[in-house]
Amino acid sequence: MEKHLLVCVRADSTASYAVRFIKNFFHSPCDVRMTLFHVAPPKSSWSKGLRAKGHRLLEETRQWFIDHNFCEEHQIEVKSFHSRGNTAREIVQEGHKGMYDAVALGRQVQSVLEEFFDYSVGNRVIWEEIDFPLWFCKCPQEIPGKDVLLCVDEDAPSQRIADHVGFMLGDNPNHEITMFHVHDSKEKGATTSEDIFEITREHLEGNGVAPERIKELVVDGDDVAKAVLAQVAKKPYAVVAVGRGEHDKTAREKLFPRSLSVKLLHDLEGASLWISR
Repeated sequence: MEKHLLVCVRADSTASYAVRFIKNFFHSPCDVRMTLFHVAPPKSSWSKGLRAKGHRLLEETRQWFIDHNFCEEHQIEVKSFHSRGNTAREIVQEGHKGMYDAVALGRQVQSVLEEFFDYSVGNRVIWEEIDFPLWFCKCPQEIPGKDVLLCVDEDAPSQRIADHVGFMLGDNPNHEITMFHVHDSKEKGATTSEDIFEITREHLEGNGVAPERIKELVVDGDDVAKAVLAQVAKKPYAVVAVGRGEHDKTAREKLFPRSLSVKLLHDLEGASLWISR
């Protein structure tokens, strides 16, 4: 089944991250339809040239995919407009309007100070109300990975990201999916790893993922983010996929993130981060 991605393209050092991830991750010729999306600064006497530059970047990116025999010409659209002042919200609005299967953004590693003052579009997007998965693509690894570390627990967001991973990769046999659960022995009465894996496997296989492509991995610990980062350090996964629970945006949360998705957005390197709605 064809998937439709909104790929945000920017004229900075992160411009190619999402593009290169998609090219490296999916097989060619692909079954992915893409809308390449650029938001220019608000209209002004000097911003017309920036929008024209952004449109050229979109066309160059489109041609790059075509030249690399990745997609047919009709599978790639381009879309550009002037911002009204909140680029992150406008990306999210386009994501809602276009009913995309995922929104992909390039993201550079930032300092704590930059995160605290909220300079990053990616940092802002994650706090918006979304009903689609977000892909945050950092600088790709020298040797592209193919496999996915799917972080799962008993909560609904975890199962939504499992369904998304299954949908995206069900008919793409190049990827192995590792269901990863961090078991905290201090929690009494918690759902067992076996139960979590059983329902997760249903989502994956229900989307066409062959059973032999699905692995199970349980580790003990009380810090899920730390366990995820340790596992990624052992193996070059292409993707880390996590559920996103409800959380409030506060100054303390930005400096000392508590949710798994925000912690990984700060600290994960190499692999792309997929976050469920």
